[in-house]
Amino acid sequence: MYTILGATGNIGSRVTEALLAKGEKVRVIARSAEKLQAFATKGAEVLVGDANDTAFLTKAFTGSKAVLVMISTGFTTPDVPAAQNALGESITSAIKASGVKYVVNISSVGGHTEEKTGIVAGLARQEQRLNALEGVNVLHLRPSYFFENLLGNIGMIKGMGINGGAIRGDQVFPLVATKDIAEVATKKLLALDFTGKSILPILGAKDYSMNDVTKALGAAIGKPDLNYVTFPYDQARGAMVQGGLSESVADGFIVMSEGINTGVFNTEIRTAESTTPTTIEEFATTLFVHVYNAGA
Repeated sequence: MYTILGATGNIGSRVTEALLAKGEKVRVIARSAEKLQAFATKGAEVLVGDANDTAFLTKAFTGSKAVLVMISTGFTTPDVPAAQNALGESITSAIKASGVKYVVNISSVGGHTEEKTGIVAGLARQEQRLNALEGVNVLHLRPSYFFENLLGNIGMIKGMGINGGAIRGDQVFPLVATKDIAEVATKKLLALDFTGKSILPILGAKDYSMNDVTKALGAAIGKPDLNYVTFPYDQARGAMVQGGLSESVADGFIVMSEGINTGVFNTEIRTAESTTPTTIEEFATTLFVHVYNAGA
């Protein structure tokens, strides 16, 4: 039995689908059974509850040969560090109490430090908690900036005719598709070939700048002259809050952008294992253009 936390997200849903397709027994967790009904019809066991409820989570993890865990943050979370710590402590306590021996943890590049990483700092703290568990094999997957984050810029592209953000246009850093992260996670869950505490970066096909990204997006949507504009941090933060993000979430993203701009997120070593296949051009001409045109 595999237990998947975050099965309604981009990564967890794909991992669940892949494991079920392999004929594996899968248990999925959500606050609403309705959100996971599609997995239930395919044979997954659904447990309804709150992951912050340690007793519930312990029950969900009990009997699992491996679990996939992650800490997600809602855009309106009023206090991101507090929310991340509460969920992280619940997950860690449940792993210890349930006797699970294999854990795949979705962390992030930047997970090596709490300094200048913003919203990722909570993932670094979670790595530290899980590393303190005795007798549990933990693999920290550290994916880079998601291609899917770019979908949030569609409104700007349509409304203002530009792409932009707080990340410098010329700063080169790794980006990755969530489907590639899910493929790596699935492979590791099936193999369970890791021992002790280990780290695997997931860095996409190559490093890109936002200028490179914007060129690919513009070509895909028929706007070859689309430009990227770097916004001042205070202006970018204000736009995020105006768009509905809490001040805490906005602060986390701005500090993360500062970290990207200063190279904090470029410390992982690119290897054959940490390189994944999906390019920005493939993402732009498939998912991005589909979502862009769907809202036309």
